[in-house]
Amino acid sequence: MAGEEGSSGETSPSEAHEVTEEYGNATVERHVPRVNCPEHIILVVDVCKEEGNTPYKLADGSKYSALYMVKRALTLFLQNKHAIDARHKFALVVLHESPIWLHDFTNNPREIIAELDELEDAVATSHCDLSLLFDLIAHQISLPQCSNPAVAPPPCIFRTVLLYGRSQCLPQFLGGKAMFTHLIQSPHFFLDMLYMHEAPSDENKCEGIFDLLCGLDESGWSYVLEVSRNATKLHNHCGTLLAHPLQRPTQKDIHYTLGGVD
Repeated sequence: MAGEEGSSGETSPSEAHEVTEEYGNATVERHVPRVNCPEHIILVVDVCKEEGNTPYKLADGSKYSALYMVKRALTLFLQNKHAIDARHKFALVVLHESPIWLHDFTNNPREIIAELDELEDAVATSHCDLSLLFDLIAHQISLPQCSNPAVAPPPCIFRTVLLYGRSQCLPQFLGGKAMFTHLIQSPHFFLDMLYMHEAPSDENKCEGIFDLLCGLDESGWSYVLEVSRNATKLHNHCGTLLAHPLQRPTQKDIHYTLGGVD
């Protein structure tokens, strides 16, 4: 299944070579071993609530805000990711007028869940500066340095999961992309994005925002997922993000099977 990870961090000769896969009309390469090393996952939660936001409606008719559903889905993500491998660590960033590093890395998911429970909707800002976000991340982490990254497994990898929820505000790099480029060029840094939005229309910018987020995937190894007001799909996407970046295929090659018990 997509979220399953191996129990060994050792690298076999067959795992040590570079992996190449087709990505659109180009070929992408993976320059690191496909090993199960600990992940340091930075959850970036957009708390901005735009005027006229519609709620999620469940099958029983109950309605919940977008932020409530995100918190519920992330709680399951944290619990399951920790169950897969207790070595994984998590940090929490809140995205509003400027990003706030709310909780440093911990391997206790209950600490992050407690912080999530306290989050509240905030009035949407007129802009979203991704430069500030990646400047903050670059300041907070220290990327692994391996003398031979194509063979030597790193002590850990870093993955940012950006959960963006605005339909009217196009993210921008108002301060340049220097830190973003520095991070994304590392073989030990990954960026995944989950875009939660209103139904696309002529009155919003959903399609343009999604295209911009897709454009941030410069390596071909990111997962860029989107969902409108569908609670089941939101939870399924968070399940997709359980997969280890070094062990999963490119997004276009995702294939799920349900493993039976003999």
